[in-house]
Amino acid sequence: MFESNHTDHLSGWSITRYQRVLAATYFLLLAVWSAGIAFNGAPDESTHFFFLEYLKTFHSLPGATEPAQAFTGTISGYTWQRGEFWYHGLPFPHVIGALATSYGLGWMLPGELGYLAARCFNWILGAVFICALFRIAHRAGMPKKAAALAALVIALIPQVSFVFSYFNSDAFGLMSVALLISALLGFLKAPSKLAALCLGGAIGLMLLAKLYLLPALVFVVVMLVAHHLWGGKSLRRHLPTMVIVAAIVSVPMLLVTFMKYGEISGISGQIDFVALHKNNPAAGFGTCYIGCSGHLFNMENVLPWLSLTLTSYFSTTGWMSIFLPSTYYMGAALLFILLVTAAMIQTARVYSRDNRRIFLLNYLLPLVMILGLFPSIILLSLVASQNSLPQPQGRYLFVTIPFLTLLIAFATMSHARAKNSASSARDVRSSRFHLKWLVVVVAWMAWTNMVAWNENTLSSKNIQKSAIGKTVTDAVLASGAGSSSSTGALSAAQLTERLSITNGEFFIKTPFGQAAAAGTIDEVRKTSDGWLLRGWSVPPATDGSPEYVIAVEAGKVVGAIRVEIKRPDVASALSDKTVLRSGYEGIIPAVSPPDKCALKLYTVTSTFKIFTMPDVCEFISRLSH
Repeated sequence: MFESNHTDHLSGWSITRYQRVLAATYFLLLAVWSAGIAFNGAPDESTHFFFLEYLKTFHSLPGATEPAQAFTGTISGYTWQRGEFWYHGLPFPHVIGALATSYGLGWMLPGELGYLAARCFNWILGAVFICALFRIAHRAGMPKKAAALAALVIALIPQVSFVFSYFNSDAFGLMSVALLISALLGFLKAPSKLAALCLGGAIGLMLLAKLYLLPALVFVVVMLVAHHLWGGKSLRRHLPTMVIVAAIVSVPMLLVTFMKYGEISGISGQIDFVALHKNNPAAGFGTCYIGCSGHLFNMENVLPWLSLTLTSYFSTTGWMSIFLPSTYYMGAALLFILLVTAAMIQTARVYSRDNRRIFLLNYLLPLVMILGLFPSIILLSLVASQNSLPQPQGRYLFVTIPFLTLLIAFATMSHARAKNSASSARDVRSSRFHLKWLVVVVAWMAWTNMVAWNENTLSSKNIQKSAIGKTVTDAVLASGAGSSSSTGALSAAQLTERLSITNGEFFIKTPFGQAAAAGTIDEVRKTSDGWLLRGWSVPPATDGSPEYVIAVEAGKVVGAIRVEIKRPDVASALSDKTVLRSGYEGIIPAVSPPDKCALKLYTVTSTFKIFTMPDVCEFISRLSH
């Protein structure tokens, strides 16, 4: 694993040049991804942004009970209400980095896009991440060109690009894992004081990451101990250097966090989150996965959980609500199975009785630990979901992503033992074969990444409020879209016919349309105030423009939402510029429990006609299960 069996040409690009090109390319890709994501258009961005906004405004750390009153951030313009939830008790290196980039780059952006300057720190982390992947592959024995392709294969996973494109703490953790593995390989290949400094720094960064990324540290400790005891390398003399550097990097922030919040794990914030949602039937608190109904695994609950976990490991953007077509997930699963199979076969072919110890240390031990990460993390996540809230999220498996680069290195390594002209020729043919396969996989991953970006950027929430979406909206408006049609209001004759007076009060008849309004319900979410509904509605063109979505239950109108959001995606899909203003988003009071839902939605037009809409109870029922 630490010695290349391939011929790496001295001509061509240097290692430094490969890393510069990879870093610049990936930085630009992440910027494009980020421009298509509205603020808080991805999981928990506002909860992380609160810390940043508070720190920038008050130059102090927020207490766990903040915000004590409504607070509007100067970077994002977002308002946090009194007592609104945010994650506290965690180390915050990503916040410090974002604070620096917001000061350094914020002046270049208009006020409404200031959040992009804070996100820029994660783009930088992404550039560091892809360089670390390249070094992992190259130090594991891959030629430079193949190592660059392997790094691209992993970095182009849609979920990886998505995580690095908005403000969150997972990006820092993912980058730290990649740096840690890269530093470990460099140290084991050539133990030195400089290598020990790098490994100690990487360990320090890992100690600032979230708990579910710490299995990477277990991998490092096991590898170091194994190589010290059985690898014939005296690593003990470098231990003080690693410990001191790791402490210098991590201890100051860990101390500040502990002194302020009384912990460094963020568990109290997670407990608050569970308490906030446990009484919500849609949250699924108490769902049983293991040791229930007389079975070890309740497959009725486990299979949907596992399906969503694995899909969100590869690509689930938005608020875990935007998916790719199923063929892409099938393709990713096939590639993963082929990768694991090839890695196992190639590892077995490297075995030699003469070098049994090297085989065990450099190949079998790391392969077994890498493959063991997947079932062990999934099992622990199932236990956590059962004891708190069901959270089938691929982010708990993110620690495995940099290790995929090692699997690629295993799958493409040479197994020739005798060094002669025949074996060298076989190595060259093998390298070319693997290189061609890597090119094909990179092309497929690039296409998949583009499809995921397109789906995410054109989603209703992002196309309305993102940097790209605002540009599109302005262009549509400039072209004359959204102008009122001649049937946009009641005519004098219609008003005369439908207006009446009863007991001194005016009443207007609102005819019920025979046809249903075109449209979809994009999101239904339970909140403390009721059901949050988001979507679009377009009635027949001759019956006026949509004005309100009303909710009716038990013969009463229980709420209404104004149709006022511009939807350029709808205008484009229907090839009709007049339907630009067709989106709605608001809260309808929850009158009855989800299992007895009788809610009906209707669209009211500018001509006071009413049209039916899709069945909202179908969505509510799905959430309750």
